[in-house]
Amino acid sequence: MKAQLRLASSVLVLVGWLGAEALGGLLDGFGLNSTVVKEEQNYTCTPKPPAKPPAQHSGAEGLPPLPLPAVPLRRTEKKNPPRPPVLIAKIATKRRSDWATNPADSKNLLRWMAKDLNVHFSSINLPQDRIPTNPQQIPVLYRTGHEAFEFSSNDRKKLREYLLRGGTVIFDACCGRRAFVESALREVQQLVPERPPYRLTMDHPIYHSFFDIKNIQYRPWALKAGAKTGEPSCVGIDIGCRTAAFFFRWDVSCGWDYLKDSDRHHCLGYHVDSARKIGANLMAYVTAERSAALPLSKALDFVDATKGKSGKFIIAQASYKGMWKTREAGLSMLLNSFHDQTKTPVRFAREEVALDSSRLFEVPFIYLTGHQDFVLTPQERSNLRQYLMRGGILFAESCCGREAFDRSFRFEISKVLNGQKLDRLPSAHPLFLFPNQVKGVQPRPALSRKLGAKGKIVPALFGVNVNGNVAVVYAPHGLACGWELAQCPYCSGIESADSLALGVNILSYAIMQ
Repeated sequence: MKAQLRLASSVLVLVGWLGAEALGGLLDGFGLNSTVVKEEQNYTCTPKPPAKPPAQHSGAEGLPPLPLPAVPLRRTEKKNPPRPPVLIAKIATKRRSDWATNPADSKNLLRWMAKDLNVHFSSINLPQDRIPTNPQQIPVLYRTGHEAFEFSSNDRKKLREYLLRGGTVIFDACCGRRAFVESALREVQQLVPERPPYRLTMDHPIYHSFFDIKNIQYRPWALKAGAKTGEPSCVGIDIGCRTAAFFFRWDVSCGWDYLKDSDRHHCLGYHVDSARKIGANLMAYVTAERSAALPLSKALDFVDATKGKSGKFIIAQASYKGMWKTREAGLSMLLNSFHDQTKTPVRFAREEVALDSSRLFEVPFIYLTGHQDFVLTPQERSNLRQYLMRGGILFAESCCGREAFDRSFRFEISKVLNGQKLDRLPSAHPLFLFPNQVKGVQPRPALSRKLGAKGKIVPALFGVNVNGNVAVVYAPHGLACGWELAQCPYCSGIESADSLALGVNILSYAIMQ
């Protein structure tokens, strides 16, 4: 289906790449057709050229040369300290005006972090034809500018591999320029087309990883164009649970450079303080996630001994009109633990089924997860209601314990089941007793900080009874990262051993129904 979103004629090209479904409300409030944006060419952040040097004195007025000592002076100043490790590489093209609108933005962010936060990294400029595929030496690639740009197919291929191997790419629309916004959204979607871009919500770690940002501030010209104080607007693309690509429609680079607005400079961007704090949080997030990008489970490959389904326990992951795919290897790891403990034959091959599909009724057990808020369609709600009424079991978990998914799931399951709400299951429920006795679980550090907990906590599972049996089991604290043996430093979830124990119990309970 061809997209027909008509914000402005120039945006049609962008919509053609992304498609209407992928866009959703992504462009809402971006002001691409606002009066302020139409006048953007009248302003710039490029510094004025240096003043002309004073006229030269005539030869007769020349000063005599300074006398030099007969013996050169010994150098006594200290040597420069070793250069801090490179964190950011700014992608540079042949035309300097294309990418160096704020030449020292990333360097100044890191200088500020070194001075005020005592965190030391460095930045380099990297020619575009030298884009790496391995992020080991350069964790972050950064592309900014005013004008439209386009990567070659070879550059896209390298950038995609770089992202899949754990790298991070940041796009910043310097001064909020429309041409860059359109091309950056087009390019970021082409890098990972199977993952839709989305607005990061306030529970995302980039708003809390170092500074706890509660009220995002924008510059006056951004507010005139459509930005709203306190509302997040950064766009991201996730690979697994990690946000690997970030796009800033409202400029952060002028804030990193400590550039203020003037008659010459109208920046559609973040206030300096917000830009710097978001920049520091972004660097904290990247460095923390760097070693967690490729969990141990990625090295394990579970293969079915026979391809048939007969006699095997099958889990189907539910797809819906939202971001339903997060941890892809978690179910296989859980099924392996379940098979080891119960000796139940299982099917490792991934099964995916849409909530609005008739195929839903072919599987007895479905798993639903996500990070973000979502809204089910009437057909998805109706199908799921019939599925549960006919004896099907739904197991849902908020991946990484994200609040946006938690709110949406609680609302949607109530709509599906005509007002029934989730009730917390008592500690004596069989889900906590067989085959593993789970009296306490170890929260991950992020969840411990969130709950103010020291040591283990009481496990939290919620359920809904349908026809006398628990038809819906819901875990508000993330389990899938534990199943994958992933580090995932910002996951508000349960450590691996306990999350696997709970998961095995849930599967065992489903078989006994």
